[in-house]
Order: sequence, then C-alpha cells, then structure tokens
Amino acid sequence: MAVCAVVFVAVFHASAQAQNIADRPPEEKGQGVGKIADPQAPVKVKIEAVGGQQLWRGDFMQSPMLPAPEVVRLWSEEVLASVRISSKVLSLVADLDSNEYAQRQNASERLADPTVTTEEVFAILVRGNLSDEQRERLLTVAREKVLGLPRGALGIRMQISGNPDRPGVEVQMLLPGMPAASVLKIGDRIESIDGKPIKTSNDLVDIIQSKAPGDSVKLLVARQQRDERDKPKLDGKGGFIEERVEVEVDLTSASNLDKFEGQFPSQTRSMVLERRLLALSEAEEKFAPATAKVQPIPTANTKPGKKKTFGKQETDMSDKAP
Repeated sequence: MAVCAVVFVAVFHASAQAQNIADRPPEEKGQGVGKIADPQAPVKVKIEAVGGQQLWRGDFMQSPMLPAPEVVRLWSEEVLASVRISSKVLSLVADLDSNEYAQRQNASERLADPTVTTEEVFAILVRGNLSDEQRERLLTVAREKVLGLPRGALGIRMQISGNPDRPGVEVQMLLPGMPAASVLKIGDRIESIDGKPIKTSNDLVDIIQSKAPGDSVKLLVARQQRDERDKPKLDGKGGFIEERVEVEVDLTSASNLDKFEGQFPSQTRSMVLERRLLALSEAEEKFAPATAKVQPIPTANTKPGKKKTFGKQETDMSDKAP
C-alpha cells in the first residue's frame, strides 16, 4: 500500500535585518558607486550539490538538495542581458554609501519596495564597483526579495504511486476552490508536468512551487476508466484500466494553502524555501565583500569597543552611530 509522502524540513525565520558598517571618514571607505560599469567578463553560473548535505524526502530516500533554480537564474547571463537599471535605483544605490545613517537606511527601505525588481538588485551586485556597505545592504535587500517571491500551488493532497511499473503521484484529495479541483479527479496519477517526469511528491512540489501564481502548466495524467456505476474498471490481473489525458491548469498562490492547514501539512510547503535559502548562501559567497576590519583612531577618552561580526566583516562598534 502506498504511503503518504511527508517532507520533513527545518523551520526557519525568513526575517532579515540590515547590518551596517560603522560611520567613518570618506577616505576610509571602499569605492562607492556612481555609474555602474559593465562586467569585465560574462558571468558563469555553476550549480553544484552541497557537499554532504542531504534532505530527507517523503518517499523515504535521501537525495542532495540543490539551490533553487529560479533564484540562481537571477544572476545568469540570460537574465542580466535583458535587465535595465533605472536612474532612480542607481541613485538609491549611491545613497547606500552615504555618511548619514538615516540616508543609508532610507535607501535600503526604498530598494526593498516591490517596484524595484529582484533582477535589478542582482544585476547591480554582478556589475560590481560597490563599497562594502553597499554590498552588505544590497544582499540584505536581495534576501528579502527572494524569500518573498511568490510560489505556485495546485491544491491537492497526494501520495507516491508505490508501483514501479506505474510511476508518478496519485491524487488523494482535491482542495475546494483550488485550481486542481476543476481539472483533476481523485485517483488520477500525475506522470509529468510540462514534460518533466514526476516520480515523487517532492518532484511535483519542486516544479509547481518554483513557478509563479498565474503560470499555466500541462499535466500528463493517467486516469482510471470507470463503469456505469462509477466504479474503476479492472483488467484481468486486478489492476486499474487507465487512459492518459493531458490537462492544463493555471496555478494559484501557495499562500492560499494556509486555510487548509489541518489537511495540507505545512512542512511540505517549506522545501522550496529551503532551496531558496541555499541559493542565497551561494549568492553571499559570490557577492559578499572581502573581509574588512574598520576601527576608529583611539584617543585618550576612547575605550576599545566590542566587535560585532556580520557577513564576512568585523567592525569595531565603540563609536557606532545610531
């Protein structure tokens, strides 16, 4: 008998607060941004499995967890080639390196506005010519935007087929008011989505939640044939007689699953966010500033302050402005 797929992932907090480099004279700061230069060489993106890191999957097997592709593509050549950075965004990025804390903080908040695209933020990080302060703040903005990216949803409860000759996931429940309710039937076995084979429940979740609400997907479904009493037809060996149909469905937002909290395990919906966090770690490795230490000039009335560590930087906080 097939076993319901349950995905176990860590619970995390998606909130991220900006961390600031201490105010210091302009001559001690890294080079700021005025006009962002084009990159010297094309950006090469390489996606690798995280060494040793495994994700326990609902089909009771271990598989390496990879960074979310919809995030990694944000700094790919394909995306960057079409990104145009507005003069407003360039001005805000310049303000991130201001001597005034209030101006830096205001620029961070305005860059976090939805009118500034995630693609613009990563395009600026790739093109470089940024101070450490600008890099730290832009990475914080990028993190908030990535974790806030919408996720698609079908609205089904499912289990793996359990039959190696008939791979896929079987629909156990159709959530009322969700897109799948109008195109799928209980007992349907989903074999592929947009031509990509589905072998486990996690395969389906990965594909669907990597898409945006409103996106359309094509499902190849093996559907049980039924008799006049609506009973499944059986073949000579007692197996279901199936026919393959292709259905198209427009996705809704994964946030709409919240109202079915008791029926649809929230742990399943966290895996895509975990993969997005993994992609953000990759971004921090690529774009975080080099290690820097900034200390005020000691005076007779100044006592050494505690050092606060963030990102790859260590900053003396004894003279830190509010």
